[in-house]
Amino acid sequence: MSDIHLELTNGWDLPSREARPEFDVMVVAGDLIPKAERGVKWLLERVPDRPVIYVMGNHEFYGEDVDRTIEKAKAASAGTNVHALENETVRIGNVTFVVCTLWTDFALFGDQRREMGIAAERLNDFKKIRTGRYAERFRPVHALARHRRSRAFLEAELRKDRPGPLVVVTHHACWRPELRLSDPPHPDELLSAAYYSDLTDLMIPAPDDGRGALRPADLWVFGHTHQSFDGVIGQTRLVSNAKGYGPWPPREKTWDNPDFNDKLIIEI
Repeated sequence: MSDIHLELTNGWDLPSREARPEFDVMVVAGDLIPKAERGVKWLLERVPDRPVIYVMGNHEFYGEDVDRTIEKAKAASAGTNVHALENETVRIGNVTFVVCTLWTDFALFGDQRREMGIAAERLNDFKKIRTGRYAERFRPVHALARHRRSRAFLEAELRKDRPGPLVVVTHHACWRPELRLSDPPHPDELLSAAYYSDLTDLMIPAPDDGRGALRPADLWVFGHTHQSFDGVIGQTRLVSNAKGYGPWPPREKTWDNPDFNDKLIIEI
């Protein structure tokens, strides 16, 4: 699951232990709550007996420095069953989890400079997050640099030998849906470039180029869009199971995504 947004939720919680289906690993693909160490604490209280994969979403960084957020999450999760990861892998059983926030490349529509400019003006990410040990505001250029590092990390992992299934977990979306633009494009449409990147080339096998042959992931879990998706692109199954904002009674009695399933199980 992803995009639980505890900061904008009232009266929602995970199913009780008795009501949960049997599972081996819980995957939380970001935007659980601002300040990731709080997210770690929340997970430890509710899921103390199973491994949890936890990647930071953009909201985890709100009011914080990007690197310090990750450091605090790692300190809070050290020695526990919660794996707070960024550009890192962990093997549980014979399954390798490859994890990163990802951000985006702002290249969805081919006008990177404009798409970055619109994101800088419109998104809270670039108003509420700091970088450089709080020295400066986090900007699209910083997000782009982090995306490039994460993309290189993902490709390197997909070119390594592995003994069993591989699962990629990112917060930002990894697949470009068919998005039609008006003419001329409206800024609201171009803002999609801050949510999606087209990484479908990582979902298609590629020959050894000196770095090893690329074998696509068996499963790629992502969030950020507050929508559900379950489909196969290339040779990779893509799944998003995002709750979104809400509920916040009495004004809002449900949450953004009516298809969110708090008992979703994926078997690989």
